[in-house]
Amino acid sequence: MKFRKVYNKIRCIFYKKILSTCIKLKIESKLTYPVLFLGKGNIYIKKSYLGVYPSPHFFDTVGYLEARTSSASILIKNNTIINNNFVIIADQTSVTIGENCLIGPNVFIADSDFHGLKVGDRMNGNYQCFPIVIEDNVFIGDNVRILKGVTIGEGSVIGCGSVVSKNVPPNSIYAGNPAKFIKFIDNI
Repeated sequence: MKFRKVYNKIRCIFYKKILSTCIKLKIESKLTYPVLFLGKGNIYIKKSYLGVYPSPHFFDTVGYLEARTSSASILIKNNTIINNNFVIIADQTSVTIGENCLIGPNVFIADSDFHGLKVGDRMNGNYQCFPIVIEDNVFIGDNVRILKGVTIGEGSVIGCGSVVSKNVPPNSIYAGNPAKFIKFIDNI
């Protein structure tokens, strides 16, 4: 047991202090899971939890946060829990995750497709980015992909394996590929 704690602490230090390159990084919580922080933009983690023990892949994966350009930003608000093996990329805009969110493992969130759709735009950097907002009290299952320009409304649930490409209204359940409306949640 003690070996695992020491091993994990070394991994956290190695990824944050040695491999990370984000110069505008502010973290208010203690890291218990190794995360790679990259980019020229702002990354601000309030009092939240990145990585979950015990949960699959705690010891063999890392989290990945990148605010790629100087105009990009990632904000994770208070009391949000993001499970292991996550990727969050703000290429040119922002990714904002609200308070009290629960996010499962293997989640991918990006404000960009990182290339254009036309053949001539696939390698020339001509593409669009749109901000992502995940409001408070959202529950996102494992293996979910959240694509550019999406807002997920407060209190909503996104089912496992979903690809979210359109806005999700508050207090609703969406699932599937592409994610579709299942039902509204009674918050009585």
